[in-house]
Amino acid sequence: MNSDYRHLVFGCQRPATAHCFDLARRSLRAAEVQVGRIWSRPGVSAENPQYVDAVHDVLIDVHFYFIALRNLYRFLYKAVQDPMLVHLEPGLQVLNDVWFKHYAKGREAFEHIDQRLPGEKHENKLLEISENGASRKVHYGLSMRSGTFLHSDLSFDISQEAFSRLQADVKQFLAMMVESVSPQQSGNL
Repeated sequence: MNSDYRHLVFGCQRPATAHCFDLARRSLRAAEVQVGRIWSRPGVSAENPQYVDAVHDVLIDVHFYFIALRNLYRFLYKAVQDPMLVHLEPGLQVLNDVWFKHYAKGREAFEHIDQRLPGEKHENKLLEISENGASRKVHYGLSMRSGTFLHSDLSFDISQEAFSRLQADVKQFLAMMVESVSPQQSGNL
């Protein structure tokens, strides 16, 4: 892909496009690293004094996973604004509908939790849920067994399998970006 990537670098019309393409690839790698960190941690029993720290560590990695996915979308969006790639915008919208919009809500769950605490400005954005007979509004949940992060009434698949599907879709889209800029448009490097 490196020689093909040069065609994209020299064939696009906006100077930022190549940077956005590269930053999108880096953001995809960042998401891959975060998923690896989430799932490579040893399990810690609730009786272990380190349990709370272990859960916090996973939640930190989930947060950064969501940030990496949000950045990935933002860089792809900027790249397809290039006249050479604008025809790919509908494909990016599909990726956004399938993956990115939902995970952006997960990022917001972390970024804006302070505004959603009881008595705060956006408390009403959290829905009250019942779980095991107990009702609550502020709900951060993590189930490593099912591979999900929960917030309010939302559930986010953070499994390696879900990421593999997302990653394959994004890699296919990146390849389409490179293929969209022919060697003739980049001056036959």
